[in-house]
Formats: sequence, C-alpha cells, structure tokens
Amino acid sequence: MTGSKKKNGRQLLLGAGRTLFWKYGVRRISVEEVCKSAGVSKMTFYRSFENKEDLAFQVLKGFITEGMDSYRAVMKQDIPFREKIAKVIALKHQQSVDISQEFIQEIYQSTDSVLSAYIEESRKEMLSEIMYDLFMAQQNGWIRRDTKLEFILYMLNSLNDKMMDERFLSMYEDKHDAIMDLTNFFFYGIFPSEQPE
Repeated sequence: MTGSKKKNGRQLLLGAGRTLFWKYGVRRISVEEVCKSAGVSKMTFYRSFENKEDLAFQVLKGFITEGMDSYRAVMKQDIPFREKIAKVIALKHQQSVDISQEFIQEIYQSTDSVLSAYIEESRKEMLSEIMYDLFMAQQNGWIRRDTKLEFILYMLNSLNDKMMDERFLSMYEDKHDAIMDLTNFFFYGIFPSEQPE
C-alpha cells in the first residue's frame, strides 16, 4: 500500500469513527461498522490503529486539537473582545452540538489511564490559555478589573450550557441571534462604562 493510500485510509477511518462515536458512543460501535462506514478493509484498520479504543483516542485528540486551534485563531483576530467571546461561544456550540451524551460519559468515565491523563492535561492547557486571555483582556480594560477571572470563566461555561438548552434556543429563529443576546447580556455585567479603543 502506498503512503498516500495508507494516509487516505486512516483519514477515512478517523472521519467514520468520529461520525459514529459522536452519534452512538464508542461501546456500541464495532470495528466492522467503522470499516464499513469508511469503505475500507479491516486490514487497513489494523494497519492504522491498534484497536477501536486507539481510534477513539485519535478521534478525541484530533477534536481537542481542532478546538484549541479554532479558539487561538479567534483570539488572534483584530476584533473587539466582546466579538471574540461571541465567536468562541459559537465555536463551542458548533463543536458540541452533534456529540451524544453517551460518548461524553464514556470518555469521562474511562478507566484508560492514558486517555484520562490526556483529557486532564488538555483541560489544564485549555484552562490556562483561557485564563491568560481573560487576564490580558482585564489588563487592557476590556473587562472590569474588579471581577474575579474564575467567576468570568464560570459564567462563560454557563453561557455555553445555555446554547444546549432547547427551551432557550426555541425563543430564536437564528442561533446567531441567541449567541449575540447571550454575549451582550454577559458583557453588560463586565464591561466598563467607557471602553478603550
């Protein structure tokens, strides 16, 4: 098998694994089902991954990397901090909308020490970056200096939870409007009355 075919088979398996795991969780999906969905043989699967758990780990790793890259890209944009937060909320919603509760529970209840360690390490890295960005926003006067950063982070997570609340979303025809309302509501409480340019 050539290098490009091997890479293509691996990518097809990662895509199929992500789709199936997101919808049904890992336990309910077999290697055969992943191979069938990807249109590749079991031989190709085992050339690319040790087992189904290895595929799940690689899918999760790709998802977390993609999420952090998207977050960093938003934070680098030359736009007001309020708009950055709106984009981050939209990103987080977009990333989590198709993930089943079953998959999330399986990942967080995993007894696999490598997976658990990776999730914890990624969580700490993500938290550290977000806290740094909030700190810099506070130093620049984009958010109030008398507001505790941990509180801001807690409230941002609450806003993300609202984006998964069907009752809340049913108030809007467009999810973008829901995100903007949440963001504006959030920032009325932390923005200074006069914002620096």
